[in-house]
Amino acid sequence: MKRLKRFLSVLTIAALMTGICACGSSSTTLVTGTNTKKKILVTLSDTRSGTKGEFEKAIRAAGKKAGFEMTVQQTSGVVDTQIKQIRLAKKHNFGGIICWADDPEVAKQLEIASNGLPIVFVNSQPDDEDLASGSYVFAGSDDSVAGQDEADFVYNQLGKPEKLNLILMKGKKEDSSTSERTNSARNYLADKGCKVNIVFSDFANDDQQSAYDLMQKFKMTGQKFDAAICNDDAMALGVIQYMQENGLSTSQIPVCGIGGTTDALTSIKSGGMAYTELMQTDKLAQLSIEAVKALKSGRTIKGIEGATDDGKYIWIPYKKVSKDNVSEYQK
Repeated sequence: MKRLKRFLSVLTIAALMTGICACGSSSTTLVTGTNTKKKILVTLSDTRSGTKGEFEKAIRAAGKKAGFEMTVQQTSGVVDTQIKQIRLAKKHNFGGIICWADDPEVAKQLEIASNGLPIVFVNSQPDDEDLASGSYVFAGSDDSVAGQDEADFVYNQLGKPEKLNLILMKGKKEDSSTSERTNSARNYLADKGCKVNIVFSDFANDDQQSAYDLMQKFKMTGQKFDAAICNDDAMALGVIQYMQENGLSTSQIPVCGIGGTTDALTSIKSGGMAYTELMQTDKLAQLSIEAVKALKSGRTIKGIEGATDDGKYIWIPYKKVSKDNVSEYQK
């Protein structure tokens, strides 16, 4: 299926590159100036809340500190829009692009649209074959570690149970992080010999309201659950909202998320969520800026903190956060 999707993307690239997406909205309008090489495009689906919202604030601050003019644009999750934004950045001689890809499987098309303009992909990880040292690199955290850590917390929090009724709240279907986080959590529990009964699992698209609505559907099944592992903090908060409205104990039923957002940390502090994997948003922004600065100058990412020897990746470790240490991470 993945190969078919990539093949179909290649077949449609000609249409996309001729501007099939005539949105006419501000999301595909770039403000240009005399010093365009100092301009960096940041393109991502939305910045309303959650991890993406916090990343937007951090990347603006990091870019300004480095002397860049940051143009942040939203795509509303439309791949065609993201492609058009990148094409326009090239047309207007921007210096580089920081891209939270709506669909990492079409990274090659995003690169074709950039036409040589360097891209730093963040968080939504393309295939290794779509990355190239000195041109197209990835900065982010290891999603398999995040899922494993969530499962480890649940397993130990519940006293290393032999059986577990589990809710798995998954993110966007097309995101590589969704499968990585979900599969690593399940594999960890399997390796521990824990018999897991998935009482509910669905895609809530990293959205609190969607997760809450799915929990309302779950309620109609009449089942009980021992824990909820969510691919994202927003979805974990949706589960918590449902539990609080339905009289379920958040102290006895651990709910875990990923991101370490402000709202998640507040929830942990108040006894809602039990655990989150904190994404170091400020560091991600800082290192992304360092990376795009190097690439636009014709250099590789060698020497940047967390960079791999092949010059394709910058890895930023997650931080484990529970009620025991949440105060350390609240700003």
